[in-house]
Amino acid sequence: MLAVGGPSCTKAPVAPPMASPEPEPPPLGDTSAAYADHEQPDAPTRRERPAPKPVEDREAALDAVIHGNPEGAIDFLAGHLEQEPGDLPARLALARAQIMVGALADASTTLADPAGAPDDPQVVLRRSRLAWRRGELEQAQALLERAHKAHPDDLPLRGELLALLVRRGQGATPPAKALLDGLYDAYDAGSAKTADDLVAVAQAALAQGTTGAFKDANMVLQDAEGLAPVGEGSWTADDVLLLRGSVFLEKYAEAEAAETFGMVLERDPWQPDALVGMARVHMNGLRFAEAARHAEEVLQVDPHQPDAHAVLGRIALIEGRREEAEQRGEGEALAVDAHHTGGLAVLAGLAMARNRPADYAKWRDEALKVDARGRDFFIDLADILGFLHLYPEADRILREAVALAPEDPYVQSSLGLNLLRLGHEGEGREALGRAWKKDRFNERTRNVLDLYEQTIDPHYVEQSHGELTIRLPKEDGELIEPGLLASVRRSRDELDGHYHMKAGKLRLEFFADPQAFSVRTVGVPSLGALAVCFGPVITFVGPYTGAYNIDMVIRHELSHTYAISLSGGRVPRWFTEGLSEWESELADPAWARESAELLSQARRAGKLRRLSELELAFIRAENGMMMEVAYATAAYAIRYLGQTYGRDALIEVLKGYRDGADTDALFREHLGKELAVVEKEFERWFFGQLDAKISGWEPSTEGKGDERDALLRKAMEQAGAGKTQEATRTLQELVAAKGDGYVPRMMLAKLLLDGPDPSAARRHLEAARGHHTEAIEPLVMLANLARSQGNVDEEKQQLQTALQIDGDSLEPAARLLMLGIVTSDGPAAARALERVRGIAPLHPIALSAEALEGAKRKAERARATSQLRRALRELKPGQGPADTFVVAALAAEALGQADDAKTLAAAALADPELPKVAADRMRPLAGR
Repeated sequence: MLAVGGPSCTKAPVAPPMASPEPEPPPLGDTSAAYADHEQPDAPTRRERPAPKPVEDREAALDAVIHGNPEGAIDFLAGHLEQEPGDLPARLALARAQIMVGALADASTTLADPAGAPDDPQVVLRRSRLAWRRGELEQAQALLERAHKAHPDDLPLRGELLALLVRRGQGATPPAKALLDGLYDAYDAGSAKTADDLVAVAQAALAQGTTGAFKDANMVLQDAEGLAPVGEGSWTADDVLLLRGSVFLEKYAEAEAAETFGMVLERDPWQPDALVGMARVHMNGLRFAEAARHAEEVLQVDPHQPDAHAVLGRIALIEGRREEAEQRGEGEALAVDAHHTGGLAVLAGLAMARNRPADYAKWRDEALKVDARGRDFFIDLADILGFLHLYPEADRILREAVALAPEDPYVQSSLGLNLLRLGHEGEGREALGRAWKKDRFNERTRNVLDLYEQTIDPHYVEQSHGELTIRLPKEDGELIEPGLLASVRRSRDELDGHYHMKAGKLRLEFFADPQAFSVRTVGVPSLGALAVCFGPVITFVGPYTGAYNIDMVIRHELSHTYAISLSGGRVPRWFTEGLSEWESELADPAWARESAELLSQARRAGKLRRLSELELAFIRAENGMMMEVAYATAAYAIRYLGQTYGRDALIEVLKGYRDGADTDALFREHLGKELAVVEKEFERWFFGQLDAKISGWEPSTEGKGDERDALLRKAMEQAGAGKTQEATRTLQELVAAKGDGYVPRMMLAKLLLDGPDPSAARRHLEAARGHHTEAIEPLVMLANLARSQGNVDEEKQQLQTALQIDGDSLEPAARLLMLGIVTSDGPAAARALERVRGIAPLHPIALSAEALEGAKRKAERARATSQLRRALRELKPGQGPADTFVVAALAAEALGQADDAKTLAAAALADPELPKVAADRMRPLAGR
């Protein structure tokens, strides 16, 4: 998934220089402090497990098993069973503890010991589960079949045998059907009396696979919880909650899954299977840092736990650490269980990332030895491929899955969602419909189908324009679509030239609200992004809030399309995000992600990532601020690479990713340097850039700081108490005492602007700009000062400078638009209108300005009238700002709507700060 948030507007592209124009920065010393600390106050912190404690008696040992001290239990119980081999509860507790710490062979010996009760039904059930856990599939099945013959009425054995047959893809065979029917009959007859019996019935319900069956399973497991409370710590109690949590997770009911696994962890905070369950919950929620923390905590209990290694292997693969992914998959997970589904999916995903079809086939065939349908393997793999942006590959493997399990709702749901990402809506919706008929509890399936039926079908429209298809809300569509279409065509045509290729068919969908966008994109309503590019399909939060510039977002996302196409989807996220940022700033410098202040703060705090670790910056970002650091660092990185080596070299790198090569090898081949060398050279340039943009003293963010921080605090206290003159003197003292910087200068300016001589603030605002070259607040304040002094030319100059820096702020653009119109400054008005239209195309000032332009041409007057009518819906006297009333009044006059023009002009004149040049245009319209 390639997501973006940020500013935007349009400008003719400029050719990238082949070398950085800035002078060579000085050599850097030790820079490790800039990368040293990635712990956030709200970031997940891995716990350290307490050391095992010795236990002195049997009861204490049994208690240790269920309260996080399995090693202590093992030490006591092993000796105890030598003395009391017939103590079955102790034997089961010992095996349970041994399984927890990964001593699987010892657990097998404990359970199979002839001195115990190896053929007891509950022992056989545990022996079978253990054999499955070790990859001994035939032995697991043989144990259950023999025991079932010996104990045909034992419900837990029947349920376990049925579950095993289902996992092996044999759920539709006559033996499985007979087991299922028998379990339902037993439940109806009231024979299922214990929690173990109810788990068996739940397994039958899940095997049935129908919508009602899931409801039945959930109800029965809830009853089982009552018979085996988690606080009592029985093995069965854990079985109930772990099974129920897994079912919730399969249905994408993350909150319920987390709550269920959490119940086990309340009793034993180190229960490995529950920790793995929580790791999977966080993986589903894209919280990779939390997922990794839980999986790493599992390894403190069992260093070889295959499920935990599969989770960590998946994260490593997504983050670009392929060798680690391979080691965790093959060296760890498969070393315990040669048929481990999660491990096989990681290795198959790695093979596809490396573009090695033969390796993929090998791991797939191993998975099919477990389950001839391969359902869990294919679904797991499809999720991994989605994270890797390999959507066509996901389509191919899901079609394999459908061929093997055509009726499976999970497979159909995954296929349908992926088809929607590829733009195959008809086929995708049909697949989701088939999934819904079989499983009405899958939240992603339900969310997407509801979105289409309740929102998209009745309230959205799509139009095709050659190879472009655009979907957007019907309401105001005729006002929005022309601007969107022009923006898409402009960026597409320019990027076609840059990348020496045609984008081909593209589908762009613009949604009126973030929730609809999120469901269309990922199936759940919680995606925090503005747009996502799947290659030929791009989804957007539409330009309906005035919070960002849609032109910039379009440019950014279209750039992803070329990177995905050239790389076969294998481009690392940092590279494609940085490339999209660079392409955006080349189109308009105001679209550059100007985050030097944030990056400088991150540098001081040790939060930056090195070039070789930038993928981690995106995937492990603990909060929005660190995600912005990731985007900004990637933007600087590709800016440097593009300026130094040229776009064509970057294109060759993209092509190399298609073949599965890694970044270091591609840099050696196409940049002539290994990644480590490029990293150091970039770092020197990068830090030089930050030092040039952010200068002066910065207040301390930790502790009390030094005497300068004390002076700043004193000034703030004085200002808060209304002692303006004292505060001003204190700030002047601070500036003179090596405390000159953006914060004190801006504070001085604000104090002086409220004083008897506001013009005295000018030099401080200009000084603040020198300390923070990306900040627009000083420019807006200078523009305000110019307006208060009646200096229209200076106000326009300051606003134009602000527009060159910041591409997504509406206020300066709207102000410049009005001034450009009333002063007949065509270039300024055109530039401002383009910006305003990109940020808020339905804002009354944007619609009014377009109506004013349209009124000049007979063929466009009808559209202009419609635009003004829409603008006046949102514009009532008493509402501001006056600038909007000015433009709307002029548009009404141009369209011959004298009464509207009079009313609007009067509303504008009600603002005493309206510039004289604007007031002079309004008075005649208002009849004054």
